[in-house]
Amino acid sequence: MARINEVVTVWQEYLAGAPNWEKLVAGVEPKAGGCGLVYELSNPIDRPNESLAIADMRNLELSDPHKHINGETEVYFVLQGKGKIVVGHEVSQLAPGVIIVTPPDTLHITLPGKDLVLAVVNMPPFELNNYVAVPRSDPTVARALDLLRAH
Repeated sequence: MARINEVVTVWQEYLAGAPNWEKLVAGVEPKAGGCGLVYELSNPIDRPNESLAIADMRNLELSDPHKHINGETEVYFVLQGKGKIVVGHEVSQLAPGVIIVTPPDTLHITLPGKDLVLAVVNMPPFELNNYVAVPRSDPTVARALDLLRAH
């Protein structure tokens, strides 16, 4: 937990002093995927065991249900907009300043609301091979979607 707290603190301080997200992604080609448009950024601070991306979810109805394996933890920093997320069995409201930590091997789904944009830090750095899409037919996804609808 101490490591997670350190990572959150360091990236929160960086993001507080960084240009707005649109300037951060200027010149970066986004990748369209299950989390909207994702801008993979070079690591702007000396944190070689972590990666930074911006997820633009403004035109997304629902993120693809997924989890990260092989010890990969994902941290969301809400930069703008609103929405809801279910991580495991817990629903959280998303708004600027909110931070969500998703442990490894934990299903998560985001229901973007108005203008949702996230900074995403992965540790270790994001690897596509660690991204596991969970089919919507999976019972855990059905339960997660029920939780989102109930809140």
